[in-house]
Amino acid sequence: MAKKEAKDFINLGVVVNDKNEVLMIRRVKKESGKEGAILEWAFPGGKQILNESRKECVEREVLDETGYDIELVREISLRIHPQILVFIVYHFCRLKSENPVAKPKEPHEIAEIKWVKKQDIKNLVTTHLDEKVSQELGIE
Repeated sequence: MAKKEAKDFINLGVVVNDKNEVLMIRRVKKESGKEGAILEWAFPGGKQILNESRKECVEREVLDETGYDIELVREISLRIHPQILVFIVYHFCRLKSENPVAKPKEPHEIAEIKWVKKQDIKNLVTTHLDEKVSQELGIE
């Protein structure tokens, strides 16, 4: 039986490594939003499964998408994305291990996994970047 997911409730992990780089993914399928927004690069994460906590969701999704084992540290922000119209919770996460611990389980969804310098995020993310996430990363 398929797991029941919250269709429009997304948990994303903002993961920073020891080099002060941020874990990003490039999606295979670009998503279109309001005002001509195109979502291609994003923080890893995904839909929350029924009866799953936000912590369990973000830790599972980051592992599935990137192979990195992470731990949720704290919630950064919670909002309805103004262009994609989904409810997103951004979580600050730390790596449990500097290297991937598993092969990504979703290669059909993820075209590229990349550690990015904080100042380069604004060039990759072409949709509205959450202000609290920008502040957290120091990229205002």
